[in-house]
Amino acid sequence: MVKDMGNTKSGRLQEGEVMSITAGFPVLYRYIAADKSKPLMVFVPGNSHLARIFYGCPEAREEDFIGYWVHRSGHPFLAISFPIANMAFDGYYPNFTIADWGKQVAEVIDKIVSENSLQREVIVCGWSMGCKIAGALGKEAIGKSFSIVMFVAMSGDPAVPGFLPKANAENITMTPEGLANRESLYPWFFQALEDQSTYNGHSILPRDIYRERILGATPVALICTGLMYRHGHFEEDLLKTIQSANTFGYEDYPFPVVIHGNLICDAENILLNNSNWAFIRDRVLIRMLVGKEGLETLKPSQWESLQLFVRSSGNHFSVMVPGNHFFFVGAIGARATVEKILMLQKRILGLIDF
Repeated sequence: MVKDMGNTKSGRLQEGEVMSITAGFPVLYRYIAADKSKPLMVFVPGNSHLARIFYGCPEAREEDFIGYWVHRSGHPFLAISFPIANMAFDGYYPNFTIADWGKQVAEVIDKIVSENSLQREVIVCGWSMGCKIAGALGKEAIGKSFSIVMFVAMSGDPAVPGFLPKANAENITMTPEGLANRESLYPWFFQALEDQSTYNGHSILPRDIYRERILGATPVALICTGLMYRHGHFEEDLLKTIQSANTFGYEDYPFPVVIHGNLICDAENILLNNSNWAFIRDRVLIRMLVGKEGLETLKPSQWESLQLFVRSSGNHFSVMVPGNHFFFVGAIGARATVEKILMLQKRILGLIDF
């Protein structure tokens, strides 16, 4: 259940933002209405980031953020922030897990789709650590008012401990509030954003505004290293991590596609995202094409086509946008990313002819 709190934190909230209590935790989201005949596009942020990374701040140009281009495409837009140590939220929530995250995002989508009479089919895009939500969200979406036509993994891997860029898995220290202090990554964030600014020919977001309005310490379980917060400290529990994320619940996953940048500073994501999603994507692909009838019901021509689809799925459902880990920030990349999302959607719809 989603319980809106209105603008009780109006001094800390931006125009259009709503603060709610959902799945027992606070959530910040922004919905931008558009053509109801087109699928809602939902965006989930990564490590230490509010979803403002998708729609910006008053001090920035609107067109430098992907929310602007989603709206320009005619699609309704929804960006959902999990609770981090940022002034937008009251309090700290170190016990927040990927299971909580999946439930929270599912309930917000359900609310927006129902209240605005939107199409049942939605597109969910997770960036970086936001990709860890795919299995948990797919599970929580069952029985809701919406279905996920595809999950867009933007420079991120599924929730498998070990499928992490090395820097993300190291130097995780705890804040006094029990959250994961990720400030060791901030210089990399700052440089990536500055590089995107250079690519776009102007400053996208001042560093101090970016740090104050968007960044903050993160519940450690969301990082998916196997660490969980318990009794005032971090404990390793790989089994609980996998269960919380529904990592191997293949039947629940939406169809995963991949978008990444092309610069060596994000090499691990560029080189490995596609193969890391393959073991999930191919199972979902087979499920989509074969259904409940089983492989034995396929005609010889369909069997040949299925093998071809599985062998080629990596290239067919993975695309590149020039840029670094923040390739979707800045008008050039933001516009291109929306175009790639819509292109991938058409490719999935093309599977219907199987």
